[in-house]
Amino acid sequence: MKKYFLLVLSLLFSLIFAEDINVKTINDLASNQQISNDSLFTLLANWQNYSQPESTDVFLLEHNQVNDTLAAPYVVYIPKGYDCNKKTPLIFYLHGGVSTKVFHDTPLEYAEQNYFTKYAKENNWIIVYPMGNNDTAWWNLTGINNLKAQIRKLKFQYNIDDKRIYISGFSDGGSGSFHLALNAPDDFAAFYPLNGMISVGSVVTQIPVFLPNFKNRFIYAINTDEDGLYPAKGMRNFIKLSLEAKANLFYKEYWGIGHAFDYADDELPIIFENMKTKVRNIFPPEIYWETATLDYGKCDWIQITAIDTMLVPKEWQIEYNIEIADERVSFGFYNDREYEDYGTRISKVMQGSAVETMGLKENDIIIKMDGIEAENIGKLLEMRSKKKRGDNFTLTVLNADKETQLSGQFPEVTHYNALNYTMPSGAVKAVHYGNHFSIETSRVSNIVLYIHPYMINLDIPVVISINGKEVFNKIVEIDREFMTQNFIENFDKKALWVNKINLSIGE
Repeated sequence: MKKYFLLVLSLLFSLIFAEDINVKTINDLASNQQISNDSLFTLLANWQNYSQPESTDVFLLEHNQVNDTLAAPYVVYIPKGYDCNKKTPLIFYLHGGVSTKVFHDTPLEYAEQNYFTKYAKENNWIIVYPMGNNDTAWWNLTGINNLKAQIRKLKFQYNIDDKRIYISGFSDGGSGSFHLALNAPDDFAAFYPLNGMISVGSVVTQIPVFLPNFKNRFIYAINTDEDGLYPAKGMRNFIKLSLEAKANLFYKEYWGIGHAFDYADDELPIIFENMKTKVRNIFPPEIYWETATLDYGKCDWIQITAIDTMLVPKEWQIEYNIEIADERVSFGFYNDREYEDYGTRISKVMQGSAVETMGLKENDIIIKMDGIEAENIGKLLEMRSKKKRGDNFTLTVLNADKETQLSGQFPEVTHYNALNYTMPSGAVKAVHYGNHFSIETSRVSNIVLYIHPYMINLDIPVVISINGKEVFNKIVEIDREFMTQNFIENFDKKALWVNKINLSIGE
Protein backbone atom coordinates (compact mmCIF):
# COMPACT_ATOMS: atom_id res chain seq x y z
CA MET A 1 0.00 0.00 0.00
CA LYS A 2 2.83 2.41 0.91
CA LYS A 3 4.59 1.68 -2.39
CA TYR A 4 1.36 2.27 -4.33
CA PHE A 5 0.76 5.56 -2.48
CA LEU A 6 4.26 6.78 -3.28
CA LEU A 7 3.78 5.89 -6.96
CA VAL A 8 0.53 7.88 -7.16
CA LEU A 9 2.15 10.79 -5.31
CA SER A 10 5.13 10.72 -7.68
CA LEU A 11 2.82 10.76 -10.70
CA LEU A 12 0.84 13.67 -9.25
CA PHE A 13 3.97 15.73 -8.61
CA SER A 14 5.31 14.98 -12.09
CA LEU A 15 2.04 16.18 -13.63
CA ILE A 16 2.06 19.42 -11.63
CA PHE A 17 5.74 19.94 -12.44
CA ALA A 18 5.16 19.38 -16.18
CA GLU A 19 2.26 21.82 -16.15
CA ASP A 20 4.30 24.49 -14.35
CA ILE A 21 7.17 24.09 -16.81
CA ASN A 22 4.82 24.42 -19.79
CA VAL A 23 3.15 27.55 -18.38
CA LYS A 24 6.58 29.12 -17.73
CA THR A 25 7.75 28.23 -21.25
CA ILE A 26 4.61 29.74 -22.79
CA ASN A 27 4.94 32.95 -20.78
CA ASP A 28 8.64 33.21 -21.68
CA LEU A 29 7.78 32.93 -25.38
CA ALA A 30 5.03 35.54 -25.07
CA SER A 31 7.30 38.00 -23.30
CA ASN A 32 10.03 37.65 -25.93
CA GLN A 33 9.41 40.69 -28.14
CA GLN A 34 11.75 39.34 -30.81
CA ILE A 35 9.05 36.78 -31.58
CA SER A 36 6.35 38.38 -33.72
CA ASN A 37 2.65 37.84 -33.05
CA ASP A 38 2.35 35.62 -36.13
CA SER A 39 5.36 33.56 -35.09
CA LEU A 40 4.03 33.19 -31.54
CA PHE A 41 0.74 31.91 -32.93
CA THR A 42 2.60 29.39 -35.08
CA LEU A 43 4.68 28.19 -32.11
CA LEU A 44 1.63 27.69 -29.92
CA ALA A 45 -0.48 26.11 -32.66
CA ASN A 46 2.27 23.56 -33.30
CA TRP A 47 3.17 22.94 -29.65
CA GLN A 48 5.22 19.74 -29.25
CA ASN A 49 6.73 20.09 -25.78
CA TYR A 50 5.96 16.53 -24.62
CA SER A 51 8.10 13.79 -23.16
CA GLN A 52 7.62 10.06 -23.48
CA PRO A 53 6.17 8.51 -20.27
CA GLU A 54 8.30 5.99 -18.42
CA SER A 55 5.64 3.29 -18.88
CA THR A 56 2.85 2.62 -21.35
CA ASP A 57 0.02 0.09 -21.37
CA VAL A 58 -0.71 1.30 -17.83
CA PHE A 59 -3.65 2.59 -15.81
CA LEU A 60 -2.89 5.69 -13.75
CA LEU A 61 -5.06 6.93 -10.89
CA GLU A 62 -4.94 10.73 -10.82
CA HIS A 63 -6.94 13.47 -9.09
CA ASN A 64 -8.25 16.90 -9.96
CA GLN A 65 -8.42 19.31 -7.02
CA VAL A 66 -11.97 20.64 -7.45
CA ASN A 67 -11.83 22.86 -4.36
CA ASP A 68 -10.08 23.05 -0.98
CA THR A 69 -11.82 19.93 0.33
CA LEU A 70 -12.67 17.90 -2.78
CA ALA A 71 -10.27 15.99 -5.04
CA ALA A 72 -12.03 14.12 -7.86
CA PRO A 73 -10.32 10.88 -8.96
CA TYR A 74 -9.99 9.76 -12.56
CA VAL A 75 -8.21 6.86 -14.23
CA VAL A 76 -6.12 7.35 -17.37
CA TYR A 77 -5.13 4.46 -19.61
CA ILE A 78 -1.96 5.13 -21.66
CA PRO A 79 -1.85 2.68 -24.59
CA LYS A 80 1.15 0.50 -25.30
CA GLY A 81 1.95 2.26 -28.58
CA TYR A 82 1.62 5.82 -27.31
CA ASP A 83 4.20 8.08 -28.99
CA CYS A 84 4.62 11.58 -27.57
CA ASN A 85 5.54 12.81 -31.06
CA LYS A 86 2.16 11.81 -32.52
CA LYS A 87 -1.31 13.16 -31.82
CA THR A 88 -3.46 10.62 -30.00
CA PRO A 89 -7.29 10.53 -29.84
CA LEU A 90 -8.87 10.68 -26.40
CA ILE A 91 -12.09 9.10 -25.10
CA PHE A 92 -13.94 10.02 -21.93
CA TYR A 93 -16.23 7.34 -20.50
CA LEU A 94 -18.76 8.47 -17.87
CA HIS A 95 -20.01 5.82 -15.46
CA GLY A 96 -23.59 5.44 -14.19
CA GLY A 97 -24.89 5.87 -10.66
CA VAL A 98 -23.30 9.29 -10.24
CA SER A 99 -25.75 10.68 -7.66
CA THR A 100 -24.02 9.15 -4.63
CA LYS A 101 -22.19 10.61 -1.66
CA VAL A 102 -18.90 8.87 -2.38
CA PHE A 103 -16.71 8.18 -5.40
CA HIS A 104 -16.30 4.70 -6.83
CA ASP A 105 -14.27 2.69 -4.32
CA THR A 106 -12.24 0.63 -6.86
CA PRO A 107 -11.60 2.98 -9.82
CA LEU A 108 -8.57 1.15 -11.21
CA GLU A 109 -10.35 -2.19 -11.27
CA TYR A 110 -13.40 -0.53 -12.81
CA ALA A 111 -11.30 0.94 -15.63
CA GLU A 112 -9.39 -2.28 -16.28
CA GLN A 113 -12.61 -4.29 -16.58
CA ASN A 114 -14.62 -1.77 -18.60
CA TYR A 115 -15.82 -2.80 -22.07
CA PHE A 116 -14.31 0.33 -23.64
CA THR A 117 -10.77 -0.46 -22.48
CA LYS A 118 -10.38 -3.39 -24.87
CA TYR A 119 -11.15 -1.20 -27.88
CA ALA A 120 -9.03 1.71 -26.67
CA LYS A 121 -6.12 -0.72 -26.45
CA GLU A 122 -6.77 -2.12 -29.93
CA ASN A 123 -6.92 1.37 -31.44
CA ASN A 124 -4.00 2.75 -29.41
CA TRP A 125 -6.12 5.57 -27.97
CA ILE A 126 -5.98 7.17 -24.54
CA ILE A 127 -9.12 6.59 -22.49
CA VAL A 128 -10.16 8.36 -19.29
CA TYR A 129 -12.59 7.15 -16.65
CA PRO A 130 -13.66 10.11 -14.48
CA MET A 131 -15.15 9.18 -11.11
CA GLY A 132 -18.19 11.26 -10.26
CA ASN A 133 -20.35 11.70 -7.18
CA ASN A 134 -23.25 13.93 -6.20
CA ASP A 135 -20.92 16.95 -5.88
CA THR A 136 -19.35 16.36 -9.30
CA ALA A 137 -22.31 14.94 -11.23
CA TRP A 138 -21.97 15.03 -15.01
CA TRP A 139 -24.71 17.66 -15.28
CA ASN A 140 -23.86 20.20 -12.59
CA LEU A 141 -21.45 23.07 -13.21
CA THR A 142 -18.86 21.71 -10.77
CA GLY A 143 -18.92 18.34 -12.50
CA ILE A 144 -18.63 19.83 -15.98
CA ASN A 145 -15.75 22.09 -14.91
CA ASN A 146 -14.12 19.04 -13.32
CA LEU A 147 -14.17 17.24 -16.68
CA LYS A 148 -12.80 20.31 -18.46
CA ALA A 149 -9.95 20.54 -15.95
CA GLN A 150 -9.10 16.88 -16.54
CA ILE A 151 -8.93 17.50 -20.30
CA ARG A 152 -6.62 20.46 -19.76
CA LYS A 153 -4.32 18.50 -17.45
CA LEU A 154 -4.12 15.63 -19.93
CA LYS A 155 -3.31 18.01 -22.79
CA PHE A 156 -0.43 19.46 -20.81
CA GLN A 157 1.02 16.01 -20.22
CA TYR A 158 0.18 14.05 -23.40
CA ASN A 159 0.04 14.82 -27.10
CA ILE A 160 -3.76 14.76 -27.39
CA ASP A 161 -5.40 15.29 -30.77
CA ASP A 162 -7.55 18.37 -30.10
CA LYS A 163 -9.86 17.51 -32.97
CA ARG A 164 -10.55 13.95 -31.82
CA ILE A 165 -11.84 13.93 -28.25
CA TYR A 166 -14.97 11.81 -27.77
CA ILE A 167 -17.32 11.24 -24.86
CA SER A 168 -19.56 8.33 -24.03
CA GLY A 169 -21.20 6.80 -21.00
CA PHE A 170 -23.88 4.42 -19.81
CA SER A 171 -27.04 5.24 -17.80
CA ASP A 172 -26.18 8.44 -15.87
CA GLY A 173 -23.11 8.57 -18.07
CA GLY A 174 -25.32 8.52 -21.16
CA SER A 175 -27.56 11.24 -19.72
CA GLY A 176 -24.42 13.22 -18.88
CA SER A 177 -23.17 12.85 -22.46
CA PHE A 178 -26.45 14.31 -23.74
CA HIS A 179 -26.22 17.16 -21.22
CA LEU A 180 -22.68 18.08 -22.25
CA ALA A 181 -23.66 18.10 -25.92
CA LEU A 182 -26.49 20.52 -25.09
CA ASN A 183 -24.50 22.81 -22.79
CA ALA A 184 -20.71 22.52 -23.21
CA PRO A 185 -19.73 20.86 -26.52
CA ASP A 186 -16.58 22.86 -27.29
CA ASP A 187 -13.93 20.27 -26.34
CA PHE A 188 -15.55 17.32 -28.08
CA ALA A 189 -15.84 15.98 -31.62
CA ALA A 190 -18.86 13.72 -30.98
CA PHE A 191 -21.04 12.23 -28.25
CA TYR A 192 -22.10 8.60 -27.72
CA PRO A 193 -24.80 8.36 -25.00
CA LEU A 194 -25.80 4.80 -24.08
CA ASN A 195 -29.07 4.00 -22.25
CA GLY A 196 -29.38 7.60 -21.12
CA MET A 197 -32.11 10.23 -21.30
CA ILE A 198 -31.85 13.72 -22.76
CA SER A 199 -33.79 15.47 -19.98
CA VAL A 200 -32.12 14.02 -16.86
CA GLY A 201 -29.55 16.78 -16.34
CA SER A 202 -32.19 19.46 -16.79
CA VAL A 203 -34.60 17.74 -14.37
CA VAL A 204 -31.90 17.40 -11.69
CA THR A 205 -30.43 20.91 -12.02
CA GLN A 206 -33.65 22.71 -13.01
CA ILE A 207 -31.66 24.44 -15.76
CA PRO A 208 -33.36 24.22 -19.17
CA VAL A 209 -31.75 22.55 -22.15
CA PHE A 210 -32.52 23.37 -25.77
CA LEU A 211 -32.75 20.69 -28.45
CA PRO A 212 -31.60 22.94 -31.36
CA ASN A 213 -28.18 23.02 -29.63
CA PHE A 214 -27.79 19.43 -30.87
CA LYS A 215 -27.09 20.92 -34.32
CA ASN A 216 -23.53 21.78 -33.34
CA ARG A 217 -22.10 18.29 -32.74
CA PHE A 218 -22.78 14.73 -33.85
CA ILE A 219 -24.65 12.52 -31.37
CA TYR A 220 -24.85 8.72 -31.66
CA ALA A 221 -27.43 7.46 -29.15
CA ILE A 222 -28.57 3.96 -28.17
CA ASN A 223 -31.41 2.72 -25.97
CA THR A 224 -32.93 -0.70 -25.24
CA ASP A 225 -36.57 -1.74 -25.21
CA GLU A 226 -36.65 -3.48 -21.81
CA ASP A 227 -34.79 -0.74 -19.94
CA GLY A 228 -36.76 -0.04 -16.77
CA LEU A 229 -35.29 3.49 -16.44
CA TYR A 230 -35.10 4.88 -19.98
CA PRO A 231 -36.93 2.50 -22.33
CA ALA A 232 -36.60 2.94 -26.07
CA LYS A 233 -40.37 3.45 -26.32
CA GLY A 234 -40.12 6.67 -24.31
CA MET A 235 -36.87 7.77 -25.90
CA ARG A 236 -38.29 7.72 -29.43
CA ASN A 237 -40.46 10.78 -28.73
CA PHE A 238 -37.36 12.69 -27.60
CA ILE A 239 -35.45 11.62 -30.70
CA LYS A 240 -38.29 12.62 -33.01
CA LEU A 241 -38.53 16.02 -31.31
CA SER A 242 -34.74 16.49 -31.54
CA LEU A 243 -34.80 15.72 -35.25
CA GLU A 244 -37.60 18.26 -35.71
CA ALA A 245 -35.19 20.73 -34.10
CA LYS A 246 -32.62 19.73 -36.79
CA ALA A 247 -30.36 17.79 -34.42
CA ASN A 248 -27.26 16.17 -35.88
CA LEU A 249 -28.27 12.85 -34.35
CA PHE A 250 -28.19 9.13 -35.11
CA TYR A 251 -30.37 6.82 -33.01
CA LYS A 252 -30.28 3.03 -32.61
CA GLU A 253 -32.12 0.45 -30.50
CA TYR A 254 -31.40 -3.03 -29.17
CA TRP A 255 -34.32 -5.22 -28.19
CA GLY A 256 -34.58 -7.93 -25.54
CA ILE A 257 -32.15 -6.06 -23.25
CA GLY A 258 -32.87 -4.20 -20.01
CA HIS A 259 -30.83 -1.47 -18.35
CA ALA A 260 -27.58 -3.26 -19.17
CA PHE A 261 -24.69 -2.92 -21.59
CA ASP A 262 -25.25 -6.43 -22.95
CA TYR A 263 -24.84 -5.18 -26.51
CA ALA A 264 -21.28 -3.95 -25.93
CA ASP A 265 -19.48 -6.59 -28.00
CA ASP A 266 -21.82 -6.02 -30.94
CA GLU A 267 -21.85 -2.26 -30.78
CA LEU A 268 -18.42 -1.06 -29.64
CA PRO A 269 -16.57 -2.03 -32.85
CA ILE A 270 -19.18 0.01 -34.76
CA ILE A 271 -18.90 2.96 -32.38
CA PHE A 272 -15.11 3.08 -32.63
CA GLU A 273 -15.26 2.96 -36.43
CA ASN A 274 -17.76 5.82 -36.30
CA MET A 275 -15.47 7.83 -34.02
CA LYS A 276 -12.72 7.54 -36.60
CA THR A 277 -14.92 9.44 -39.08
CA LYS A 278 -15.76 12.30 -36.68
CA VAL A 279 -13.42 15.27 -36.41
CA ARG A 280 -14.22 18.43 -34.47
CA ASN A 281 -14.87 21.49 -36.62
CA ILE A 282 -14.52 24.69 -34.57
CA PHE A 283 -15.28 26.88 -37.60
CA PRO A 284 -18.80 25.77 -38.53
CA PRO A 285 -20.39 28.16 -41.06
CA GLU A 286 -23.62 28.21 -39.01
CA ILE A 287 -24.23 28.09 -35.26
CA TYR A 288 -27.49 28.07 -33.35
CA TRP A 289 -26.98 28.45 -29.62
CA GLU A 290 -29.48 28.96 -26.83
CA THR A 291 -28.96 29.18 -23.09
CA ALA A 292 -30.72 30.24 -19.93
CA THR A 293 -27.48 30.72 -17.99
CA LEU A 294 -24.26 32.47 -18.95
CA ASP A 295 -22.28 29.53 -17.54
CA TYR A 296 -23.20 27.72 -20.75
CA GLY A 297 -23.16 30.69 -23.11
CA LYS A 298 -20.36 29.61 -25.47
CA CYS A 299 -20.33 27.41 -28.54
CA ASP A 300 -17.18 27.47 -30.69
CA TRP A 301 -16.69 30.99 -32.10
CA ILE A 302 -19.69 32.72 -30.49
CA GLN A 303 -20.67 33.40 -26.88
CA ILE A 304 -23.79 34.86 -25.31
CA THR A 305 -22.58 37.13 -22.50
CA ALA A 306 -25.82 38.90 -21.51
CA ILE A 307 -29.49 37.89 -21.69
CA ASP A 308 -32.30 40.45 -21.55
CA THR A 309 -35.34 38.60 -20.24
CA MET A 310 -37.53 41.68 -20.65
CA LEU A 311 -37.39 41.33 -24.44
CA VAL A 312 -39.95 39.37 -26.42
CA PRO A 313 -38.40 36.24 -28.01
CA LYS A 314 -38.17 36.19 -31.81
CA GLU A 315 -40.53 33.85 -33.63
CA TRP A 316 -37.65 31.57 -34.62
CA GLN A 317 -36.78 30.90 -30.95
CA ILE A 318 -39.08 27.89 -30.71
CA GLU A 319 -39.87 26.00 -27.52
CA TYR A 320 -39.59 22.30 -28.32
CA ASN A 321 -41.43 20.18 -25.79
CA ILE A 322 -43.62 17.11 -25.44
CA GLU A 323 -45.64 15.51 -22.68
CA ILE A 324 -44.30 12.11 -21.75
CA ALA A 325 -45.37 9.34 -19.44
CA ASP A 326 -43.13 8.61 -16.46
CA GLU A 327 -43.21 4.82 -16.29
CA ARG A 328 -39.97 4.40 -14.38
CA VAL A 329 -40.15 2.17 -11.34
CA SER A 330 -38.03 3.53 -8.52
CA PHE A 331 -37.77 2.75 -4.80
CA GLY A 332 -36.57 6.23 -3.92
CA PHE A 333 -33.54 5.53 -1.74
CA TYR A 334 -29.75 5.63 -1.88
CA ASN A 335 -27.96 2.52 -0.71
CA ASP A 336 -24.79 2.50 1.38
CA ARG A 337 -22.14 1.40 -1.14
CA GLU A 338 -19.64 0.64 1.63
CA TYR A 339 -21.97 -1.90 3.26
CA GLU A 340 -20.76 -5.45 2.50
CA ASP A 341 -22.92 -7.68 4.71
CA TYR A 342 -26.18 -9.38 3.78
CA GLY A 343 -28.91 -7.21 2.30
CA THR A 344 -29.01 -3.53 1.30
CA ARG A 345 -28.44 -0.83 3.88
CA ILE A 346 -30.20 2.51 3.29
CA SER A 347 -28.15 5.71 3.45
CA LYS A 348 -30.90 8.14 2.38
CA VAL A 349 -34.65 8.00 1.73
CA MET A 350 -36.00 10.43 -0.85
CA GLN A 351 -38.85 12.67 0.26
CA GLY A 352 -42.19 11.71 -1.27
CA SER A 353 -40.88 8.38 -2.60
CA ALA A 354 -42.66 5.03 -2.53
CA VAL A 355 -40.42 3.71 0.26
CA GLU A 356 -40.80 6.83 2.42
CA THR A 357 -44.57 6.38 2.26
CA MET A 358 -44.29 2.77 3.41
CA GLY A 359 -42.01 3.74 6.32
CA LEU A 360 -38.47 2.85 5.23
CA LYS A 361 -35.85 4.65 7.34
CA GLU A 362 -32.17 5.52 7.06
CA ASN A 363 -29.96 2.62 8.24
CA ASP A 364 -32.72 0.05 7.62
CA ILE A 365 -31.35 -3.07 5.95
CA ILE A 366 -33.55 -4.61 3.24
CA ILE A 367 -33.27 -8.42 3.28
CA LYS A 368 -36.35 -9.47 1.27
CA MET A 369 -38.72 -8.19 -1.39
CA ASP A 370 -42.15 -9.80 -1.69
CA GLY A 371 -40.93 -12.46 0.72
CA ILE A 372 -38.00 -13.45 -1.54
CA GLU A 373 -34.43 -13.23 -0.23
CA ALA A 374 -32.51 -10.20 -1.53
CA GLU A 375 -28.92 -10.78 -0.52
CA ASN A 376 -27.56 -7.59 -2.12
CA ILE A 377 -28.54 -4.49 -4.07
CA GLY A 378 -28.11 -6.32 -7.38
CA LYS A 379 -30.70 -8.95 -6.45
CA LEU A 380 -33.07 -6.26 -5.15
CA LEU A 381 -32.85 -4.28 -8.38
CA GLU A 382 -33.36 -7.45 -10.40
CA MET A 383 -36.65 -8.08 -8.58
CA ARG A 384 -37.67 -4.45 -8.99
CA SER A 385 -37.11 -4.70 -12.75
CA LYS A 386 -40.08 -7.10 -12.96
CA LYS A 387 -42.44 -4.50 -11.45
CA LYS A 388 -44.58 -1.87 -13.17
CA ARG A 389 -45.98 1.45 -12.00
CA GLY A 390 -48.95 0.89 -9.69
CA ASP A 391 -47.78 -2.57 -8.53
CA ASN A 392 -47.90 -3.48 -4.85
CA PHE A 393 -44.79 -4.81 -3.11
CA THR A 394 -43.38 -5.60 0.31
CA LEU A 395 -39.93 -5.09 1.82
CA THR A 396 -38.63 -7.01 4.80
CA VAL A 397 -36.15 -4.88 6.74
CA LEU A 398 -33.84 -5.23 9.71
CA ASN A 399 -33.31 -2.40 12.17
CA ALA A 400 -31.60 -2.94 15.53
CA ASP A 401 -31.89 -6.72 14.84
CA LYS A 402 -35.67 -6.41 14.63
CA GLU A 403 -37.28 -7.76 11.46
CA THR A 404 -40.25 -5.80 10.04
CA GLN A 405 -42.31 -6.20 6.88
CA LEU A 406 -43.33 -2.97 5.13
CA SER A 407 -46.07 -2.80 2.51
CA GLY A 408 -46.34 -0.23 -0.24
CA GLN A 409 -47.14 0.56 -3.83
CA PHE A 410 -45.17 2.05 -6.68
CA PRO A 411 -46.88 5.26 -7.86
CA GLU A 412 -49.20 5.22 -10.85
CA VAL A 413 -47.93 6.40 -14.22
CA THR A 414 -47.65 10.20 -14.34
CA HIS A 415 -47.31 12.61 -17.25
CA TYR A 416 -45.12 15.67 -17.41
CA ASN A 417 -43.46 18.06 -19.84
CA ALA A 418 -40.25 16.49 -21.04
CA LEU A 419 -38.18 19.66 -20.86
CA ASN A 420 -38.06 22.27 -18.13
CA TYR A 421 -38.53 25.83 -19.41
CA THR A 422 -38.95 27.59 -16.07
CA MET A 423 -36.03 29.96 -16.81
CA PRO A 424 -36.09 32.46 -19.72
CA SER A 425 -33.39 32.01 -22.33
CA GLY A 426 -31.54 33.91 -25.00
CA ALA A 427 -30.58 32.58 -28.42
CA VAL A 428 -28.39 33.42 -31.40
CA LYS A 429 -28.39 32.32 -35.03
CA ALA A 430 -25.00 33.09 -36.54
CA VAL A 431 -23.60 32.62 -40.04
CA HIS A 432 -19.95 33.01 -41.02
CA TYR A 433 -18.60 33.33 -44.57
CA GLY A 434 -15.20 34.77 -45.41
CA ASN A 435 -14.64 37.79 -43.16
CA HIS A 436 -18.40 38.34 -42.81
CA PHE A 437 -20.62 37.41 -39.87
CA SER A 438 -24.40 37.70 -40.03
CA ILE A 439 -26.07 37.27 -36.64
CA GLU A 440 -29.64 37.25 -35.42
CA THR A 441 -30.36 37.46 -31.71
CA SER A 442 -33.36 36.79 -29.50
CA ARG A 443 -33.46 38.16 -25.93
CA VAL A 444 -29.68 38.69 -26.04
CA SER A 445 -28.07 42.02 -25.19
CA ASN A 446 -24.36 41.19 -25.54
CA ILE A 447 -22.28 38.67 -27.46
CA VAL A 448 -18.62 37.92 -28.08
CA LEU A 449 -17.11 36.63 -31.32
CA TYR A 450 -13.81 34.74 -31.20
CA ILE A 451 -11.30 35.25 -33.99
CA HIS A 452 -8.85 32.73 -35.46
CA PRO A 453 -6.34 33.22 -38.32
CA TYR A 454 -7.51 30.02 -40.01
CA MET A 455 -11.09 31.26 -39.96
CA ILE A 456 -10.68 34.73 -41.42
CA ASN A 457 -8.11 36.80 -43.29
CA LEU A 458 -6.51 39.12 -40.72
CA ASP A 459 -5.29 41.44 -43.49
CA ILE A 460 -8.78 42.64 -44.41
CA PRO A 461 -11.67 44.00 -42.32
CA VAL A 462 -14.05 41.84 -40.36
CA VAL A 463 -17.64 42.82 -41.13
CA ILE A 464 -20.39 41.98 -38.63
CA SER A 465 -24.13 42.51 -39.08
CA ILE A 466 -26.54 41.95 -36.19
CA ASN A 467 -30.28 41.76 -36.79
CA GLY A 468 -29.82 43.22 -40.27
CA LYS A 469 -27.63 46.17 -39.25
CA GLU A 470 -23.88 46.46 -39.80
CA VAL A 471 -22.26 47.06 -36.40
CA PHE A 472 -18.57 46.34 -37.02
CA ASN A 473 -16.18 46.87 -39.94
CA LYS A 474 -12.54 46.82 -38.89
CA ILE A 475 -9.29 44.95 -39.27
CA VAL A 476 -8.72 42.68 -36.25
CA GLU A 477 -5.16 41.99 -35.16
CA ILE A 478 -3.69 39.29 -32.96
CA ASP A 479 -3.99 40.24 -29.31
CA ARG A 480 -0.81 38.71 -27.92
CA GLU A 481 -1.86 38.76 -24.27
CA PHE A 482 -5.34 37.37 -24.97
CA MET A 483 -3.99 34.61 -27.20
CA THR A 484 -1.41 33.56 -24.61
CA GLN A 485 -3.87 33.53 -21.73
CA ASN A 486 -6.41 31.63 -23.80
CA PHE A 487 -3.80 28.98 -24.61
CA ILE A 488 -2.74 28.60 -20.97
CA GLU A 489 -6.36 28.30 -19.79
CA ASN A 490 -7.51 25.80 -22.42
CA PHE A 491 -4.32 24.34 -23.90
CA ASP A 492 -6.18 23.80 -27.14
CA LYS A 493 -3.79 24.07 -30.08
CA LYS A 494 -6.62 24.13 -32.62
CA ALA A 495 -9.08 26.46 -30.83
CA LEU A 496 -6.29 28.99 -30.41
CA TRP A 497 -8.37 32.15 -30.50
CA VAL A 498 -6.20 35.22 -31.06
CA ASN A 499 -8.73 37.96 -30.30
CA LYS A 500 -12.35 38.54 -29.40
CA ILE A 501 -14.90 41.13 -30.45
CA ASN A 502 -17.32 42.30 -27.79
CA LEU A 503 -20.67 43.49 -29.19
CA SER A 504 -23.52 45.19 -27.38
CA ILE A 505 -26.92 44.67 -28.98
CA GLY A 506 -29.91 46.97 -29.01
CA GLU A 507 -32.89 44.98 -30.16
